[in-house]
Amino acid sequence: MLKTLSVKNFAIIEDLTVNFNDGMTVLTGETGAGKSLIIDTIDLLLGSRADSDMIRYQAQMAQIKGIFTYDNPKINEILESYNIEILETLEIFREIQKSGRSIIKINNVNVTLQMLKQITLFLADIHVQHDTFKLFNQDNYLSFIDQGSDLNFTKLFNTYSLNFSKYNEEKKRYNHILTGQKNTLDRLEFLMFEKEELESLELTENIENDLEEKIAYLSNFDKISNALSSAYNELDGEYFSIDNIYEAQNNIKKISSINEKYNIYKDRLLDTYYILEEVKKDIKSDLDNLDFDQDELDFLLEKQNKLNKAKEKYKKNISELINYLKEITLAIDMSQNYENVLKEAYETVSNKYAQLKDSAIKLSNYRKKNCKEIEMSIVNECKELDLINIRFEIFFKDVLYNDVLDSSMFLESGIDQVDFLISLNKGEPLKPLSKTASGGELSRIMLAFKCHFSKTSRLSLMVFDEIDTGVSGQTALQIAKKMKKISTYTQVLCITHLPQVASIGDNHVFIFKEEIENRTKTQIKLLNKDERIYQIAVMLSGNTITKYALEHAAELLNSSEDNI
Repeated sequence: MLKTLSVKNFAIIEDLTVNFNDGMTVLTGETGAGKSLIIDTIDLLLGSRADSDMIRYQAQMAQIKGIFTYDNPKINEILESYNIEILETLEIFREIQKSGRSIIKINNVNVTLQMLKQITLFLADIHVQHDTFKLFNQDNYLSFIDQGSDLNFTKLFNTYSLNFSKYNEEKKRYNHILTGQKNTLDRLEFLMFEKEELESLELTENIENDLEEKIAYLSNFDKISNALSSAYNELDGEYFSIDNIYEAQNNIKKISSINEKYNIYKDRLLDTYYILEEVKKDIKSDLDNLDFDQDELDFLLEKQNKLNKAKEKYKKNISELINYLKEITLAIDMSQNYENVLKEAYETVSNKYAQLKDSAIKLSNYRKKNCKEIEMSIVNECKELDLINIRFEIFFKDVLYNDVLDSSMFLESGIDQVDFLISLNKGEPLKPLSKTASGGELSRIMLAFKCHFSKTSRLSLMVFDEIDTGVSGQTALQIAKKMKKISTYTQVLCITHLPQVASIGDNHVFIFKEEIENRTKTQIKLLNKDERIYQIAVMLSGNTITKYALEHAAELLNSSEDNI
């Protein structure tokens, strides 16, 4: 649950801290008071993108901090993978600066936006007003089925995505070979000349460094020889003996037990002896192996010169030259051995197609298996929302596999194209949801989806921003009851304009604006029972508060427990 939310300099919020309780908390207030701003700040804590326009006028930065509790081991697994300390609470901090820079911290450790999203996927979910309208568009339906918090689904989807990319790459290569033969024949002689020229350079990724190193060695041969000889003579001359260091060590060893510092002297002298002995052997070995070859130096210099001319001629660096050589080698093979090259390319595409098809079917089967559970759950949830006669089915469009070069059935999301079919009345056939349900019915179906996935994802917080828009009366009460039921296992924050919803909450937060020193500020207040009655009465009758409205508000509040 969200325990504490602290906001500074965000839009019309100057400095605000609010403590939330568990259960269901309703947020009410006049339009423009800042209710949606509270949701926006929570959304930022969950990983939405920040914008410097969000910063309060004349401020240099906005800061948002949320302290959460949770009961989901997957969050701890992710925290451990990023070496973030696991504490009793999860603290998320975001700072938005005028420069556009954004700072994100989890438990006081800097993280990226992607890391934040990965963690909060298992922490909370926000329903905003336009989410319900997604049910009007069939293209959105997979997002209702696919849950990023389902690690089995994520694994299958990632495998499919990788195979999808590999297949498209090989298909593109095949089409290039298929259409490129004629152009290659026209350029064959020229390409063969370029291939021979580049192959003669014996290109490798490190060729430049290797040449420079060898040339530097041969060009400085005398200098290297003199330096090595002088160094060896110093270590092996009559006025210096490494053996003297060893003898000195033996002398110190005799007194090493008297004082620890003598023991340290002894160890240092012995280390020095062995190091110098090893260096001396290495220098002697280098001297014995010194070899100068003027012809080799001339050859290397000439090769370096040819390499530089090739880079200038082709306007490419070494890596680009190596890739270009591969390209023209393929092009020549296409012209000289076209049928075999095309056949090999087709076989490769066929292989990638088979892998892609296999991963696509596995992903689709997993979705279909999950959808059976989702269908039953949505029906049960909707019946509790007074959609008594509902029938709901997730329809999968058939997929035909005809040709390994036909990739039309493979989409970035997989092979599945789904529709939500629904019947709301007895005797009526199943029809597309987007063409059948009213606004109030869509709101309840959306809430049913949210309720289902809040259970399967073990979320600690669910936020509803006016999910009750477009409903009233008994339907509004059923939506309120459903959110209340969700709040028994997941904290619920709900923005509402309906008295039926406001009265059923465990807690009631009122959001309002004040003008202080010619600046508008959003304020927030946790209401007591009398204050709740007054605000519910305002929702019932408007600004003119009647005795009847107050009595009705009190009755709604007092009877809320009986309505559950």
